[in-house]
Amino acid sequence: MTCTSVTVKEKCSVRRLRYLLLLVMWVSCPSVAAAPSELNSLRQAVAEARQQGEMDSADQLAQQYLSAAIAQADQKELGNVYYQLGRNAMERNNYPQAREYLEQAVSQYKSAAATLSLANALRQLGQTFRYQSDYQKALEYLYQAMQLYQQLNDPSAIASGYNSIGTTLEKMGQYEQALQAHQQSLTLHYQTGNKSGIASAIFNLGDLHRVLGDTSQALSYFQQALELDKANGNLRDIAYSHNKLGYLYSESGDYQQAADHLQQALSLFEQISAPRDADWARTNQAKLAMHQGNFPQAVTLITGVISRATVHNYNSLLVDAYKLATELAITMSEYDTALTYIDAGVNLARQNLERADEAQLWQMRVNVLLQQDRPREALAALMQQNKLEDDIFNNKRVSAIASIQAQTEFIRQQQQIDRLQQQQILQQALLEQHRWSRNFWILGLAAAFILLLSLYRRLIQKRLNQRLSQQVAARTAELHQKNNELSLAYQQLETISLTDKLTGLHNRRFLEDHIESDLEHCRRMQQDWQAGKTARPKGADLVVFMIDLDNFKALNDTYGHSIGDLILKQLKHRMQQVFRQTDYLVRWGGEEFVAVARFIEREDASQLAGRFVESVHSAPFEVDKQHSLNVSCSVGYACYPFPEGATTRPWPALLRLADLCLYAAKYSGRNGWVGVQHYQSALPLDAADVDATQLQRAIADGDIEICHSFTDTLNWLPPV
Repeated sequence: MTCTSVTVKEKCSVRRLRYLLLLVMWVSCPSVAAAPSELNSLRQAVAEARQQGEMDSADQLAQQYLSAAIAQADQKELGNVYYQLGRNAMERNNYPQAREYLEQAVSQYKSAAATLSLANALRQLGQTFRYQSDYQKALEYLYQAMQLYQQLNDPSAIASGYNSIGTTLEKMGQYEQALQAHQQSLTLHYQTGNKSGIASAIFNLGDLHRVLGDTSQALSYFQQALELDKANGNLRDIAYSHNKLGYLYSESGDYQQAADHLQQALSLFEQISAPRDADWARTNQAKLAMHQGNFPQAVTLITGVISRATVHNYNSLLVDAYKLATELAITMSEYDTALTYIDAGVNLARQNLERADEAQLWQMRVNVLLQQDRPREALAALMQQNKLEDDIFNNKRVSAIASIQAQTEFIRQQQQIDRLQQQQILQQALLEQHRWSRNFWILGLAAAFILLLSLYRRLIQKRLNQRLSQQVAARTAELHQKNNELSLAYQQLETISLTDKLTGLHNRRFLEDHIESDLEHCRRMQQDWQAGKTARPKGADLVVFMIDLDNFKALNDTYGHSIGDLILKQLKHRMQQVFRQTDYLVRWGGEEFVAVARFIEREDASQLAGRFVESVHSAPFEVDKQHSLNVSCSVGYACYPFPEGATTRPWPALLRLADLCLYAAKYSGRNGWVGVQHYQSALPLDAADVDATQLQRAIADGDIEICHSFTDTLNWLPPV
């Protein structure tokens, strides 16, 4: 491995020296017309400098190349210069500039009748439109290039054309057509024995399966591509395969494999002096560190990527880095930092015309604003996100229709070419008929074959038209569905406002909105029974449980608030194991929770309280894979209905009684429960204003019956 590294560095030094000598030669002798071999050397030097990531050298060499080509007055050579300038601009993500240069290259190639070079320039033009998400224009240029490749009957070029078409169709969401294009590319590369092309086609198939969510198939393709790349010895392709494998293993949770592949990718990118690609690998390493919970390392990596990408104008990389930095800040609950990254990412994505990335950043803004309890701003951000997604959807619909039209036009032109060829065959056959009459039957068979071929072409055309109609209808239906999503957004925000952000349980506002109707229903069932209208109801009681974690402040002070938050999240699951889905489970505040058992028998309340205390105490709470903590809780509860006329404010009374019972459990030793079970026909006080001393007197007088889990006498007041 050390020898390889030295060799690559030596080669890079030789290249830099050659670039410098070429620049010095052209600066010192600007008036001398260059020989064709010298122009070839300049063209190769521009391409090599670009591949090594030395873009300043590549641009300087390209300008010298332009001066030499102008002096030569060769249209094809001028086309080659503009083609290289266009590729340089693409490497810098300056797509408008790249389009101008490539259009100049197309003009020069047309004048010089350089068909293969013209096709290559058209294909690159299609790529620039694809990078800017203008897939309709991209396909127009790609199909023009493909027609020229087929006229030249160049299998290798046709395979490259299918590769570009497949990648564009994949971006449009037309995965079936994209898969067919990549498979055709792979078949042609196999036929021509192009090992590098085979590896590239397999890599693209792997990436398509990754997008479709078939991780196992994607891994298989990428591993096969890596083996082929190693056999071909192309370090850049080997690094790309390692980088993609590292990303997939990271997403699937195999962090060791991910770390190994990403490190190999980074080492290779550094060896071949590809700084932008090296930072792509570091971005994936940052995401891996985030998945593993190593936030300091993730922050260091991604801030470094952002800094370098800003300096070198790696705009596409910078947008992805902003998205990952935002995700990392949200995970660390640093919401102001997240909003800063979102603002920078939105502006850059808008500048790059990367609308899908811009929509994702708006979605992140919605989530951050909701975490900060800023629902109005969140709604505005959600509407902006939906508007962007609608625009993207409409553009995709138009592009999909344009894609089918372009494919149809491509087939139509192929039919014209076939008809011309068929006419030539028929003319030749007529000449042969004059010479050899015995070939009459052969000509008849040829005519029959041509007729069948024509019918087959018409059948294909008919199917394409049917598919177009079906896709238009499907896209229209999807648009109606999308328009309905905005109205649902308001309902989503209402749901969010009634939910505790940390645990996902309902919050106090939800309970206050719903409890009064349940209390009224219980009261009416009791009144109907007492009035003799109905039999004694079963399951007509309501029990309010106040739950508080013991010594939770000390746990937070010792282990930190992040560990405390983990305990609160796990407590939710234990509540769901004890209480029913129809019961109200609420985070009341801090470490205090409320559970409302709806329409049960109050005799079951003590059993529920005991089960919940045991569920918390019996099993430790997991902090991470290696550590856990033992936690206990105290529970106080009160049952409803009260006796008739006991109070006009039943809900505050229930809360007060349950709270007094909760504190009695805490003062009596914690890890237990206390509850008010039954009341006499009339309470001597308004239960909403009761204090511990009054409650003790009511218990002593027999007006209130309590149950508890403690063996000793209950303490209703804190120990002195």
